[in-house]
Amino acid sequence: MKITIPAIILIVLGIFLCVAPWTIAPVCEVHGLYAQLASGNTLPMPCGWTARAEIGIGALLIVAGALLAFAKSMETKRIIGIFSIALGILAILFPLYITKTCALADHTCNTITKPTLIVLGLVTIAVSAWIVYSSRMEK
Repeated sequence: MKITIPAIILIVLGIFLCVAPWTIAPVCEVHGLYAQLASGNTLPMPCGWTARAEIGIGALLIVAGALLAFAKSMETKRIIGIFSIALGILAILFPLYITKTCALADHTCNTITKPTLIVLGLVTIAVSAWIVYSSRMEK
């Protein structure tokens, strides 16, 4: 099986994970909203930390896609697929449980960013599961 199409898909998903919280599905920080501390200092809201984490996850997914494009053995492809499944799970867990998003339901991070990151994570898991499955069938 040619693995280049799934590799390209992983790279594109990684790019979307990196840029979506800052562009097409912006977090509150993009709109100038920050958490105000009692001391008067400001910090990024929880969704801002989620957006930063998604940059790391997306970058790792880009690397995984690039490695997959050059992988020769089926074991290597399978391991990259398993690693990418874990990245897809992390892409979902950050906005839901780890760093979360803002408490107000009407903020863009809850109405746009969170669903976008969940869908990108689910697509990553599905593509990665296909990579694992197809690498088992390869001779």
